[in-house]
Amino acid sequence: MRLLNAATTLCALFLPSTLVYADSTSSRLSLPPDFKPPQVFKNTNLVRNTNLEKGYVRETVNVVVENIGKKPQSDYYLPFPTNVYDKVGALEVRDKKAPEKGRFDVETTEVELSR
Repeated sequence: MRLLNAATTLCALFLPSTLVYADSTSSRLSLPPDFKPPQVFKNTNLVRNTNLEKGYVRETVNVVVENIGKKPQSDYYLPFPTNVYDKVGALEVRDKKAPEKGRFDVETTEVELSR
């Protein structure tokens, strides 16, 4: 088991922003209803903070992710319930150990409800 070189920070889940739009005009990859992501990651540490100091809610989730698979991995799936997805203003993912690399690319994926 080797520690994935990323301690991802999922920032500003409910903060309106232009980082990632959660609207119907963005292209989305549709997955089959029985899709289950490969079980190759283990969240070794998770800290969730909710900030209510302003007129909006800002939720920050810090996750240390460990790759327990035999090969290097590039896809990490973060599920949101359907009723929460439209309320997400932005999603930002970074490697806290290498902030100079900037943000990771985030792609929207959805599970088809019926076929």
